[in-house]
Amino acid sequence: MRVGRWIMCAALGLPIPGCQVPGRRSEVEPVREEPGLLWVFPGVEGGEHSVARACRAFRDAGVTADIEIHDWDRPFGLLVNLMSYERNRRDAAGVAERIAAYRAQHPAAPIDLVGYSGGGGVALMVTEALPDDVHVRHVLMVQPAVSPDYDLSTALAHIDGKLVLFYCPSDWLILGWGTRLFGTMDRRKVASAGKTGFDLPKAAPDPTQRAHLEQVCWTADMRATGHRGKHRNILGYRWNKAYVAPYLTPRADQSGNPADSSTMQSPPPVTSANHRASKCPPGSAGI
Repeated sequence: MRVGRWIMCAALGLPIPGCQVPGRRSEVEPVREEPGLLWVFPGVEGGEHSVARACRAFRDAGVTADIEIHDWDRPFGLLVNLMSYERNRRDAAGVAERIAAYRAQHPAAPIDLVGYSGGGGVALMVTEALPDDVHVRHVLMVQPAVSPDYDLSTALAHIDGKLVLFYCPSDWLILGWGTRLFGTMDRRKVASAGKTGFDLPKAAPDPTQRAHLEQVCWTADMRATGHRGKHRNILGYRWNKAYVAPYLTPRADQSGNPADSSTMQSPPPVTSANHRASKCPPGSAGI
């Protein structure tokens, strides 16, 4: 009878009486956190090659998310990519659909967006195009070519963590002269928010939403990581690893705090909640 019971338990995959190892408890497999999804939007020059060093920096810093890189599908189309507002909106809607599909399959996974220069404008458009019930964790805009009074309300409604703007007052050639002459991604001929910071009372008039917006000004300390205050420096390996990657690691919390602030060379200053800085705020330094 005992032998028959053992055979039945073994067939059903049940514990066999008397076969437990003394002093050993059955172990429950821990729930594994999903790695999440990271969308990276290059500048208007396009191409995966342009963000290769940044993506390598993310991996080396511990970012485990699956990385998707936006394809402008218009090689060598610098001005075309910048000026094709309607097409950029359509492309952004397509990416938003893919993010929504991912969210449906992975309801608890972190989703982050990072956009460089003109890609920062696309990252905003994608966030705005998400269905009402789809949220992301963080959206990071690195010296984006969008206007300083761009209405962020729709995008912020989809962000549970932070909308982080990295801006640099000394980016006068591309985001100063350049967007005054050729326009921003939202087709305004002004110096971009990537140079001046956002005009917060206009860009984020709701104080509750404004609490999810963080503005990080370039400082002289960033020179040590290869960012010398120029537009071309935003794609460097060391700077991205030190300043951008901490927001993207699995341990980065929903409040927008980097996972390990010790990886940052120094805490970058943040503009006050009701002021657009044309120069870096007190305690920071421009060139």
